[in-house]
Amino acid sequence: MDYMPAGPLLDIKVTAGNFEELHLPHWIDHNTTTSDMFAVLHVDTCGDIVEQVSDVTSSHVKLRQTTFSPRGVMMKLGFPVKVYCDVLIYKTKKEFLTLHVYLVPPDQYIQQKVERKETSYGSIIILKPSPEKSLQMLDNFFLTTDTDTATIHPETLKLTCERRNPIFSEVCIRNADSDFDLKLESEQRRNSKEDTVWACTVRRGDYKTQSTDHEDGQHFVDRHRTALINRVSDIGAVLDKLIERGLISNENYDAVRAKETTQDQMRDILKFLTTAKAKDALYKILKGMRSLRALILELEESESGCSFGQ
Repeated sequence: MDYMPAGPLLDIKVTAGNFEELHLPHWIDHNTTTSDMFAVLHVDTCGDIVEQVSDVTSSHVKLRQTTFSPRGVMMKLGFPVKVYCDVLIYKTKKEFLTLHVYLVPPDQYIQQKVERKETSYGSIIILKPSPEKSLQMLDNFFLTTDTDTATIHPETLKLTCERRNPIFSEVCIRNADSDFDLKLESEQRRNSKEDTVWACTVRRGDYKTQSTDHEDGQHFVDRHRTALINRVSDIGAVLDKLIERGLISNENYDAVRAKETTQDQMRDILKFLTTAKAKDALYKILKGMRSLRALILELEESESGCSFGQ
C-alpha cells in the first residue's frame, strides 16, 4: 500500500522516563477518513517501518507505548481525502505587479522550501487568511481575479503534497494601482452557485512599496515593541533566521537563548537590532513566519484602519 505525507516529520528524543502515549499532529480532515487509513512512518537505522496508529482525533494521531525516532504521519493513497491547506502569496520584484500564488498543505518542509526560494529572489509574502474549510486532495482549483488586465498562468492549481518543486500560479497585472480580489474556485463545482472555496482582497497597500517608518521616525518594530515582546513566542525560529542572515553574532545568539522567558528573549533581540536595516530585516522575518501571520496582520491593520479579512 502506498502512502502520502499527512503531517510533519518530527525528530523526537526522550532523555529520561517513559511515555505511555504519543500524539502526532496531522492536517487531514478527520470527517472524511477512518482511523485505519492512517499510519506512522518510523525512520530507524535498521530501515523504515510503517506503524499502525492507536487512535485518531481531528488534529492528532495517537501511539501507545512507542519507541522514539524521527517519524511522521502518513495517509494511505487511493482514498478521497480532504486536507486543510494554506494559500501563500508572494510579490516578486518584476517590473509589473507579479504575484506567485501557491496552494499547499500546512507542511513545514514545503512552506519553508517555498519561503527560501521566493526570498532568495527578493520576493515578499503578502499575508492573507487561508481557506476555512478542508479541500479535496489532488483536485484542481481555478484561480481568478476581478481585474480585467490581469493574466494568470497556469489558471489552475492542483492541491498536492509535492515537496521537490511546489507549483504556483503567476498573476501579472500591468499598471496596478488599486485593490483587487483573488478567488479559488473548485473545478468540480464551477458550474454551481457556490463554487468559491477561498477569496481575499489584495489591497494597494499590500503590494505598493511602503516604508516601515512613520512620519515621526519610529520604525514598525519600535511602534509595536510591547506587542512583539508579549506575543512573539517562537523565539528559536526568529533567532535562527537572524543568525542565518548575519544580523546577530553567535555571542548575542547564545545570550538571547540563555534568557528564561520569551519576553526577555524578545527584549534582547530588539536591543541588539538597532539599525534601520536590521529592523527592516526583523520585520520581514516576522511577516514571513506562518505562526506570526495573525499577529502581524493585526498590527498592520491597527495602523491602516482597514480590514484584512476575506
